[in-house]
Amino acid sequence: MDIRDILPGLFTEIAILEHLTRTRFESRFSEGLTVRQFGILNYFVRTHPAPDSVAGIAWSFQISDEEVAEEVKALAAQGFVEVTIGIEPRLSTVVITEAGKSERALQLSKMGPEIGPMVSEIPVADLQTAYRVLHEIRLVMDNLPDR
Repeated sequence: MDIRDILPGLFTEIAILEHLTRTRFESRFSEGLTVRQFGILNYFVRTHPAPDSVAGIAWSFQISDEEVAEEVKALAAQGFVEVTIGIEPRLSTVVITEAGKSERALQLSKMGPEIGPMVSEIPVADLQTAYRVLHEIRLVMDNLPDR
């Protein structure tokens, strides 16, 4: 088997896992919170603690400025982020609030009991390897020249 045989299956499995995980977790999230909105909260806490622009978030998530603006608007309405309007909508500044940090923590605590049983039969060393490989793939994709 060579890489041309492996990659279609690998990315199919990743897509299926993403769909199943998104569907499962979103059904348990607080009303009105979507996986994408949770992702934005997680982005601020996990990887980008400083304020960021709508355009910066869009670049990180590889989605349009308009899509991020809609999600940010919904998060602001829930009190999870504060927005300072910029010269252009895409330059508006977004900052996570304490309520947003608390909501993220609440959602993570809900996920814990769900995740354990899903992976209980997989050795920890295998999970660590899977994480490392997927992380490396993501870093490569983050740095593609067409980005």
